[in-house]
Amino acid sequence: MERRLKQFALSLPAAIFIGLSPVLHAYPPKPDLATALAPPDFSTYDKNGDGFVTIDELGPGRIAPRAFAGADENEDGRLDANEFTKAIAIDDRIRTGKYVDDAWITTKVKALLVKDTGLQGLDIGVETHKGIVKLSGAVDSPEKVGLAEHIASSVEGVIHVQNSLLVKK
Repeated sequence: MERRLKQFALSLPAAIFIGLSPVLHAYPPKPDLATALAPPDFSTYDKNGDGFVTIDELGPGRIAPRAFAGADENEDGRLDANEFTKAIAIDDRIRTGKYVDDAWITTKVKALLVKDTGLQGLDIGVETHKGIVKLSGAVDSPEKVGLAEHIASSVEGVIHVQNSLLVKK
C-alpha cells in the first residue's frame, strides 16, 4: 500500500502538468521586459502596434522635440519602450527646468528692485511666466516706473517686461 501511495504521489505532478499543458499554451507569450516596464500610455501612443512610437504618433505638445531626439538613442526617428520612458524623463526635466528658470528670474528681479535705493522693491509685484516678467503695484514717480522696467529687463533670461506699474498720486 505504501509503495502504491509513493507511485501515485510521484505521478500526480506529471499528470497535472500534462493535463494543464494545453491550457498553459493557450495564453499569449509574455511580452519582453522593456514593454512590460513601459509607462502605461506607451501602448496608447503606439497606434500601429509595431512596438515603437514616432513623433507623429505622439502628437503635438506631448513631448518636447528635444526630449524625443535626446531619447532616440539609435536615431531612427522612433522610440521603443525604453526610449519612450527616457523621453518622458527628459521632458519632465526640461519642463521643471523652465519652471525653475522662471522662479529664479522672479527672485533676481525682486532682489535687484529691493537693492535699488530709489525703489520700494517689496511694493512691486513680480511674476514670471516663460521669461515674460509682469510688474504690478504703485511707485512714486514715472521715472521709477521706467527704472523698474529697466532693472527687470536687465536680468538674464527675461524675454519681455509687461509693466503695469501705476504712479501714486
